[in-house]
Amino acid sequence: MANHRLWGRLIKNHRIARSETVEIEDGGIEDAFLEICRRFDVQRPLQLPKHNREFEKFGRTAYTKEHFTESVDFDRLEIELILPEGEKRGSAQRSPITDA
Repeated sequence: MANHRLWGRLIKNHRIARSETVEIEDGGIEDAFLEICRRFDVQRPLQLPKHNREFEKFGRTAYTKEHFTESVDFDRLEIELILPEGEKRGSAQRSPITDA
């Protein structure tokens, strides 16, 4: 995954409180995600099938306070895959008609 990055954002009161970007290297997305959690000094949230589906389909997902076993002082942790310039997420173009 050359030049792929993972962008993490802590959202509090509808604003980005903190933001970190990590290069995805040989360890893959999981290692990059753990690095973002380490930089934010939060535990790894519960990973539900919903998060996997969202990340596979849209390249992003969000974790709310309910996904952490410890209390957190933010509303949401958002994770998004950043692709290199010119690379597209999927092979097919999305359409509101076919997505409905």
